[in-house]
Amino acid sequence: MSEYSPKKKINLIWQTPAGGYTDFEFEYITEVLFADFSQNRFFEHRSFKTVLDNSVIIYSNNNNYPHPFFFQYLEAFLRQGFRFSLLHLSNENLNHNCDYYVKAHHVFRNYFDTNITAKNITYIPLGFQSGFFNREGKISFSDRSCEAAFIGEPKSDRAELIKALEKLDSAFIHTTKTWNCPTALSQKECIEIYKRTKYLPCPKGYSSPDSFRICEALEWGCIPILRRYGGEDYFQHIFPGHPFPTVADWEEISRVISESDYTTLSAECADYYGRYKATLKTRISQILS
Repeated sequence: MSEYSPKKKINLIWQTPAGGYTDFEFEYITEVLFADFSQNRFFEHRSFKTVLDNSVIIYSNNNNYPHPFFFQYLEAFLRQGFRFSLLHLSNENLNHNCDYYVKAHHVFRNYFDTNITAKNITYIPLGFQSGFFNREGKISFSDRSCEAAFIGEPKSDRAELIKALEKLDSAFIHTTKTWNCPTALSQKECIEIYKRTKYLPCPKGYSSPDSFRICEALEWGCIPILRRYGGEDYFQHIFPGHPFPTVADWEEISRVISESDYTTLSAECADYYGRYKATLKTRISQILS
């Protein structure tokens, strides 16, 4: 009989605004990234008061610099000799001065950037919005009558994607006008669509190739179809060695679907994603030990 090994403890300190900024990725952060830890959770909402050893400071910033209060907050950890790491959310436009990263034990962040040269960085996917976590981990690949689907705002190259989907025999398309649009489908409705969809094309967000759509699709057994923007497979930096179909143009979707062995590929993608999440959790645990 194996001896019980208690989980390591960590302090998760949210310095994000109350509401959506804190709630949006809460499940991804607590149920995936730091799932191997016993978590003490502090919801500071930018009050910058809690200073504890062995902490991860969770914040969202897409400006050039953090607020001066944020720098003062980090200095409080340093003065007491406390070890802290950073979970930097957002920064899609990659215009943030990250010089202060070197102060942290480690930094976890979204959006791969070749210009950030600090050695203590782990890049992570955007993950999924709270509500899309497949808590039981059950996926059925049968009864998937929809070849492909797109749910979202038709910005950037998404109009091109929609035209390609309209040529398929069975595709589900639901467009919205803005982020958090009143006509948007509920999370439950989206999940039901995902559960009967085989392939889910994942176009870029405002500027980055990454989007929440990728992990949300994988949580519910869809095969994500990615695009090489600028001729590069960006996702090899985030999902190294991934088996996801990757196209140069959305017009290739029909060919990808017709030429792929869905049964084999769906199993490969599900297996990869499961192993990826497990490996990511283990890596984070080792980094913060």
